[in-house]
Amino acid sequence: MVMAIVGILAGLAVPNLQNMITRARAAELAGDLEVVRIAALNYHAEYLTWPAETSDGEVPSELTEFLPDNFDFAAEGYSLDYENWSLPGGLPGDPNTTTLIGVSVTTDEALLGNALIELLGPVIVFSVDNTHTIVIDRS
Repeated sequence: MVMAIVGILAGLAVPNLQNMITRARAAELAGDLEVVRIAALNYHAEYLTWPAETSDGEVPSELTEFLPDNFDFAAEGYSLDYENWSLPGGLPGDPNTTTLIGVSVTTDEALLGNALIELLGPVIVFSVDNTHTIVIDRS
C-alpha cells in the first residue's frame, strides 16, 4: 500500500518538476535576449549605427565588446540570431520605419518556446514554428 501511494505521489511530482525546469530554462533564455538587446542598444549609442546581421548562432563581432565574456549565441536547446532588416520603402502602413533590429531565438523543443512566449507575452512580435522574434528598435 505504501509503495502504491509513493508511486502516485511520484507520478504527480515528475511532470511538475519537468514544467519547472522548462520554465527556468525559458527565464534563462529571456535573460540572454535582454543581454543582447542591451548590448545592441549600447553599441548604437556609441557608434550611431547598428551591428551587421549575422548567421543563426553567430555572435556579431561588433557586439563582442558589449557582451559578457564568453557569451554565446548557441546554447543547449536554443540558438540566437541577431537580425538587422533593411526595409526599402518602409513597413506596410508605416513607410517611415525603414529598419528593424531584433533578436530571433530558435528552440529545439516546442515546450521551451511556449514557455518563453508565456513569460514574455507581448514582447514576442512574431513566431513561426519554433522561432520567436523580438524587435529591439524600429527606425
